[in-house]
Amino acid sequence: GAQKAESGPAQTHTDSRATIDTFHALVRCFGEAGEPGEALKVMQVMQIEGLQPHVGTYNLVIDACAQSGDCDRAVDVFNQMQRLGLRPDAVTFNSVIHAFAVNGRTDKVMEVFHVLQKLGVEPNVVTYNSMINAFVQSEQPDKATEVFQLMQQQGLRPDEVSYNSLINAFVQSKQPDKA
Repeated sequence: GAQKAESGPAQTHTDSRATIDTFHALVRCFGEAGEPGEALKVMQVMQIEGLQPHVGTYNLVIDACAQSGDCDRAVDVFNQMQRLGLRPDAVTFNSVIHAFAVNGRTDKVMEVFHVLQKLGVEPNVVTYNSMINAFVQSEQPDKATEVFQLMQQQGLRPDEVSYNSLINAFVQSKQPDKA
């Protein structure tokens, strides 16, 4: 007689292994929960499981650090990524800039931007918006305006976030006429 074919998850052992997407979802959850240390542990478990983190993985971990304002850890992860030969992209820099912005460390925002430029990474509208917001939050409307103008000089079109941030900068600084 004919044998019945088995189907379902018990067919192969590898079907139940976590994928990179699974690990990324966990990193995102820990980031949103304000647990960057746990996000970092997930990346380490990922490596133990034989999955190589890529730029996207590092971006998620850096973003997890940024969400909780842990800029020192964000920079450590950024440096680790580069030591491993992974090239940061605009998303990487956006997250590092956000980490410094959350902490009000605007001195570092421009420093990170210059590293981005030195590495030949193209900043995007989100990059500029993150910088504008950093200066708005630290009540530096003139610096926010400088970044806004720089974005336009680079041929990028400001979006709704760009304009709203700039308007907020001038309203906060009691200069509504400039808004």
